[in-house]
Amino acid sequence: MICATAAVGVAGCSDDGSSDQPFKGQSADQVAAKAVTATRDSASLRMAGKVSADGQPLTVDVHVDDQKNCKGRMSMEQGTADVIHAGRTTYIRGDKDFWANAAKGSGDGQKQAQALSGRWVKVPVGDARTTGLCDKQGFLADMDSDKSERKGMTKGDVTTVDGRKALPLKKKKGGETITMYVATEGKPYILKLDQSGGENPGTMVFSDYEKPVKAEAPPAGQVIDGTKGGRTAG
Repeated sequence: MICATAAVGVAGCSDDGSSDQPFKGQSADQVAAKAVTATRDSASLRMAGKVSADGQPLTVDVHVDDQKNCKGRMSMEQGTADVIHAGRTTYIRGDKDFWANAAKGSGDGQKQAQALSGRWVKVPVGDARTTGLCDKQGFLADMDSDKSERKGMTKGDVTTVDGRKALPLKKKKGGETITMYVATEGKPYILKLDQSGGENPGTMVFSDYEKPVKAEAPPAGQVIDGTKGGRTAG
């Protein structure tokens, strides 16, 4: 779901060769490739921002690790939901609008939405509403999937992202401008991806690298098991 933002197609690119900035002697494609590798190799990170999913705006804020444990929130035009993935199980606590949209087309959709609103629901493995949201490795793998996107980027002037120094790598293609901000101190993590213009504008900020994800299953008595016909878990 998250992978809908075209910004994640950027992986590495060429450079203007400027020598008065970090990563001296390295082209933009080399810097970006190192950033993708460092980000993919991180044990955990937080992703927060606004992207486009199937042409619809989606806001996410999720802390996720390489074992797919995650905790966070997603908001769409129709509804908001908290998400927890602990171990091999995903739990969603959505508002009425979220569940009404999920049950669209169902004869008793409104009744279901009312019953599930504000309740933790255990969802089936591979549920489309959370596919990709807690898959850190899958999400980041998409950043390196289109090799043609590695051409034509240039280095900008060092700036800051959430107080951390970052080198922007920018590419313009048609009416789109894609910018990757790479940490200049410590490991070259990606700190921000931004796409302006085009059909899929979006911005994603990456932070909390290597911090443990505090994802714990809700108490069983508070969970409706959506994999077993909506019965209370436990």
